[in-house]
Amino acid sequence: MKKSIMILTLALVVALSGSVFAAGIKFDGSLKSNLEWHRDLNGEIETKPSSEIGLNFGLDTADEKTRAVVEFGIGDKNESGLNLELDPSKLVLKKAYIETDGAFWYGGPEATTRFGSLNVDYGPFSTVKNQYGISVNKMNVGPVALNGFYGIPTSERKSIQGIRADLSLSDVAAGAAVIHDWNALHMVVDGAVRPMEDLVIGGTMATELDLTEGEEEEKAFNHMVVVGAEYQLTDDMNIRGGYKKISADWKPAYIADKDNYNDRGQNWVHAENRRDSGFYAGISTEQAGIKLAADYDQMFDEAKLSAATDVEGYKVSVQTALAVDFEEGIRTNSTTFAVDKDYAIMKGLDVHANYTGKWNRENGLSHTIGADAKVGLIPAVDGLKLNSKVTISDLETIGYAVGAEFKAPNGIQLGIEHVGGNFADSNVKTGTTAKAGIAVNF
Repeated sequence: MKKSIMILTLALVVALSGSVFAAGIKFDGSLKSNLEWHRDLNGEIETKPSSEIGLNFGLDTADEKTRAVVEFGIGDKNESGLNLELDPSKLVLKKAYIETDGAFWYGGPEATTRFGSLNVDYGPFSTVKNQYGISVNKMNVGPVALNGFYGIPTSERKSIQGIRADLSLSDVAAGAAVIHDWNALHMVVDGAVRPMEDLVIGGTMATELDLTEGEEEEKAFNHMVVVGAEYQLTDDMNIRGGYKKISADWKPAYIADKDNYNDRGQNWVHAENRRDSGFYAGISTEQAGIKLAADYDQMFDEAKLSAATDVEGYKVSVQTALAVDFEEGIRTNSTTFAVDKDYAIMKGLDVHANYTGKWNRENGLSHTIGADAKVGLIPAVDGLKLNSKVTISDLETIGYAVGAEFKAPNGIQLGIEHVGGNFADSNVKTGTTAKAGIAVNF
């Protein structure tokens, strides 16, 4: 029955695409298939095949103010074997919405209104996922921008609604978000002010009010406060500092996911080994081409000192992390020294060489020497990437890794890596890993 419904749905999509093509239909998607094969040093073999398909189509109306977007997806990831079957019964609707730009009344403020799958991001502490309903965004009333949403109730949960308001002036920015999910009222207030040309002071406060039944004195008042300031002392010197506090064992319900590549100021909340409050301070400067920085965070009882410079194409950096305990004193947790440089050996052969020396209390001293090369000397494998590195902790702990990556003319991505020897870090996965995959966009 599910297959019949899915086939009928796809048939309607195709028919609709043909009939309204002239009206601005947009159809695209992607199909990916990958196979990863790993053989450890004991001869045990593990395979990880996977396949994924995505289908998207949208419709722009003639007035260019209304958009319709539908996205289907199917995924099949297996632990073993080579079953890459794309079962149509697994095709699911990932998101679908209609969006329009314009005012709700003649002469009123413009806004973007969406019906369907919502994308609610009112800041790192007010991010709502997997909701279906209606949202109104970017409604500007004077210097205030308003956003709001309503998520319809389902069999699994009650309705949810929220609002975000932002005030923006020349030297002042402030905002507040409120999310009501029937179990609790979640509120966030943030803002920043520039009282002087080179001084910025800001802060964020988040709290949660429990609305469930129970004794009031038993309900915890969870909250989080962050305040800080940054001052440009001179053209090449910056100082900063502030204070952070959060209720013990509490994480805001609508906090954004941890993202190491784009820290939005919330990643410290996800950390396990930290205090619940503490001051932080830092200074950074650049003198004679050397970038220097020093930071202290009481919440982690840690200070970091770093320096980086470029000497005739050699990028040199050093960082030391110190454990700061006012009773036991200051001790070094780790020190890292790195040097890397790009070499154009000849036409068609570029090499990136690097060295990293690291010392920490757990594993002692280790040295890692690596080189990555992009080869264009051989026409048949133009663009071949080679990489290698050796890590030495002591005479008995020497590990290495060598690998290659190549994108074939037919579009297939190929890769192989072998990791062997001994590593002080027990998390390093040894053995041979081969990968092959292909993706097509249409």
